[in-house]
Amino acid sequence: MFKTLFRPLIQAHNINKIKKLAVNGDAEAQNKFAKMYHFGLYVEQNYTQAAIWYTKAATQGVIQAQSALGELYEYGQGVKQNDAKAFEWYHKAAARGDAYAQNSIGWMYEKGKGAEQDYKKALQWYSKAAEQGEIDAQYNLGVMYNNGLGIAQNYKMAFRWLKQAAEKGHIQAQAVVAAMLFEGLGVTKDESLALDFYHQSAKSGFAPAQSHLGVIKERNREFSDARVWYRKAAEQGEPSALSHLGLMYEFGESVARNRIIAYGLFEMAVTQGDKTALDIRDTIAKSLTQSQREEAIELAHNPKKLWELLDNTL
Repeated sequence: MFKTLFRPLIQAHNINKIKKLAVNGDAEAQNKFAKMYHFGLYVEQNYTQAAIWYTKAATQGVIQAQSALGELYEYGQGVKQNDAKAFEWYHKAAARGDAYAQNSIGWMYEKGKGAEQDYKKALQWYSKAAEQGEIDAQYNLGVMYNNGLGIAQNYKMAFRWLKQAAEKGHIQAQAVVAAMLFEGLGVTKDESLALDFYHQSAKSGFAPAQSHLGVIKERNREFSDARVWYRKAAEQGEPSALSHLGLMYEFGESVARNRIIAYGLFEMAVTQGDKTALDIRDTIAKSLTQSQREEAIELAHNPKKLWELLDNTL
């Protein structure tokens, strides 16, 4: 009780102490003060103030401040967005071993942001960060090996790094690892383990994994489960899930056949960029009246109404 009552006073005292040290030029205090503004810790979040204090600390050589300042420039938080500045500060921190900055530099080289695109340099920086256990770098490095970017394609190495990220909970890595296990790419084929990774990713909300899981369930004729996973992914706008769900309503697979709903789902898939959905949508359209097509298009542009209709047409 005593500690709870006086905690705000203690925090206020510590904040004032940190501020005083920061104002007097203490680099570590400047970095702490910047973090408080950056993340809204005990003060109102203020990216501009965060950038000011990170700059002071970064200029004095605080690695974490250099990395954080790079991030603010990358995303234009508290400063004008500037890829060149982001690269400059990330590079300072990365050269001194900061894993987050190393991954960020790798990403900037890969995408050609703030520096000329260079897959080999991207690979080098991803490797440095991945070796330190940086989860995003492990995923990025795995993707580079998987796609043969900056190095000869190597599924075995791709799987090695992707699995490390997947086991730490990286949802995209989990989905890729699952696909590789299903195909036996870089690893012995193991459909049971693949399903485990797909489930982990899907349960964390990754739409592509949810859609793939739906495909697997449908192949196994577990139509109700397939529909559930397609629906989860479709509500996030996943094109393939919208098309698969549309087919279920087109053919009445575990649901009452409804071509208006099917057309609406394919229309949404087309809007989300699935060009393969065009032909099926247009084929369905031939079986609908003008008023039915208009109703389907209205549903496609009013997803909330569409999902409510789906709940009532099982």
